[in-house]
Amino acid sequence: MTADEFENPDSSPVPPHDRTWRHPAELADAQRSVHLTAPPLGRRLTAITVVVSALSSFVVLSIAVPRGIQEYSESSPDTTTTTVVAPVRGAAAGSLGILDGRLGATSALSLGNGRWLVATETLGGPGTDKRYTVLREDRVTGLSVIRVAGGGSAPAVDLAHMRRSLTSEQLSGFTIVDAFGRHEVAPEPSLTSQSKAGVHPVNMSSSIRGIALALDRKSRVVGVLVRHDHAQWSLTRETVQSLATP
Repeated sequence: MTADEFENPDSSPVPPHDRTWRHPAELADAQRSVHLTAPPLGRRLTAITVVVSALSSFVVLSIAVPRGIQEYSESSPDTTTTTVVAPVRGAAAGSLGILDGRLGATSALSLGNGRWLVATETLGGPGTDKRYTVLREDRVTGLSVIRVAGGGSAPAVDLAHMRRSLTSEQLSGFTIVDAFGRHEVAPEPSLTSQSKAGVHPVNMSSSIRGIALALDRKSRVVGVLVRHDHAQWSLTRETVQSLATP
């Protein structure tokens, strides 16, 4: 560039292709463009990495998901069962069981040889159920003896220590359990104050489900209770023994 060109205020900028020198800003812009432009090999590596990651994820999911479903299916309890009465472990030496009745699950008391003592109201009224046969029914106490078809056997209840009869006050000194848990005698008297033949009314803090047992400190059966006619009743020994006799 000559001195005349530099001092001429009306001279236009010389295009890059007409001059041999470059301004530092032009060089920096060119280097920036080269840096931001990924080489062809880099793009191919990125594409290969994405494909490999996707395939790896697919393989892991195809193995883990079915295995997880299988483990869940094996560990989850089956809500449907063909067992009519399932004995409860540790409940009065296994004599208590859970009856899968038409009105839902309820407690049952084993009398031995596939016979069970149940609350009649838990059977759902008259009708034929091929899973069990009603052998005997006592409408006064609300008890029925059924025989389970195809299993459901458990040790018969031991009535050797059963008391002749138990009132609400006497029952409060014992542990009362059914197949689902423990119950307590309420301090208030029962609203059903009139006794019936073979049973005495008992006021419970929580309702028993079907049949319940009164146990002493040695876990021996000293009484049997039944839910009948919207109330709880304590059975006499004579009533239970008469029903337990084949």
